[in-house]
Amino acid sequence: MDIAHKFMGPGATKTMWRINENGNVIGTIIVNREGFPETTTLDSLTAATYSNHMRNLSHHASNALKEIDVTDELMILRVVSKKYEAVVAPDKEFHLVVVMRRH
Repeated sequence: MDIAHKFMGPGATKTMWRINENGNVIGTIIVNREGFPETTTLDSLTAATYSNHMRNLSHHASNALKEIDVTDELMILRVVSKKYEAVVAPDKEFHLVVVMRRH
């Protein structure tokens, strides 16, 4: 959580813990620009897997959006499967990934 606090401000750590208090949330990950998990509440293998794939998906979604309208910008990417849901909030420096169980 030190990375979150240092680079994203003092509210980032509190926000991550608040998100994790939700019963459906499995974990949160802060992904750096290179695609590596900097701060996570998940185990390292799960965090690395989600970090890599969700960063790539958000990058492709952002590029697709730019091809449709160059003035538009990706704010949130939500991926829903039968078992899980992942939400990515991209930023220039970091991406926030939240992984949840589906009801």
